[in-house]
Amino acid sequence: MRRLSRCFAIAVIFLSGLGAANGEDSSKVFMYVTDGSRDLELMLTEEVGVMRQMLEEAGYSVDIATSGDQVMTADTTTLTPTVRLADVDIDDYAGVILPCMAPAPGTAPPPSEVAEILEAAVAQDKPIAASRGSVASLAKAGGLAGREYAYASPVDTSKRPEFTGGTFRGIGVVRDGNISTAGICPLAARSLGEQDGTVELTRNFIDSLSDSA
Repeated sequence: MRRLSRCFAIAVIFLSGLGAANGEDSSKVFMYVTDGSRDLELMLTEEVGVMRQMLEEAGYSVDIATSGDQVMTADTTTLTPTVRLADVDIDDYAGVILPCMAPAPGTAPPPSEVAEILEAAVAQDKPIAASRGSVASLAKAGGLAGREYAYASPVDTSKRPEFTGGTFRGIGVVRDGNISTAGICPLAARSLGEQDGTVELTRNFIDSLSDSA
């Protein structure tokens, strides 16, 4: 019996070390924050700040990258990136979360590095959460194919073929396997009189991280 217990303990140690051996840190997640927000103060405090706090309280560390690796400064809030976008390797992270940030009209699309990170995360079936405007980036990475999802509105796939294969389930919050999406961000909630999906989206993401650990 002692020999069996000892063999079991060795097996547990071996399995628990596989993630580290493969480079993945099961306690670390990656967040990409786009710029050009229509209300930067609101989105940094009520979206990015809420997501980060919830993840840290759940025991995760959050690496944040921004467009051009720039510091974002609002009226009373400053967001300093913790990692350069070009240095991000998805193998180092347990999952990816994408705030909406309510980008202003004319905001440039995310850099090519973001698409590559998302495509790799989708291919590895890592937990991914995307809010409202960022759901489109997830769709372009193939993350919605065969999935139910939430978004700002139904999509005409003849005009936006990246959404083909996904099933729109409304503007609330939807989790389908390791993919969590929300159709309402803080700014949309304020303007539409709807419930902000930030907390529920982040909670779903945390649950999917736990389920995948």
